[in-house]
Amino acid sequence: MNLMASLVLGLLIGWLVEWIIDWVYWRNRIRALADENMGLKERITSLEEEIRKRPEPAINPLITDKEGRDNFQAIKGIGPVFSKRLHEAGVHTFEHLSQLTPGEMEEILGTLFKRFFSKENTILAHAKEFARQKAQNR
Repeated sequence: MNLMASLVLGLLIGWLVEWIIDWVYWRNRIRALADENMGLKERITSLEEEIRKRPEPAINPLITDKEGRDNFQAIKGIGPVFSKRLHEAGVHTFEHLSQLTPGEMEEILGTLFKRFFSKENTILAHAKEFARQKAQNR
């Protein structure tokens, strides 16, 4: 019986020592993770504050050219030739461009309009978005 009691007592002491070691290890590990988490939260807060402090640009630099006129080339698919044709037709602002119908766009740009722009409303949608951005920034 003495041997059996020694074995059980040894198992209990071993289990107790293991429990203490695990408790100390995990307690320290959890504390380290909590500190790291707190540091990350502070970093996120400082970055959010930095973002809030940044001034928003007055106008998207692509929307206007050096003289402050509307830059039609900011619209995907419009290059210098199409921009020139629009200006020659008397279209000088995004607002005016956004009010054109696809038929009017085809008259101004010719048959190239349908060849290059299978989705006719894409240009007009971009023009409406840029006109809205300009109106907000005034």
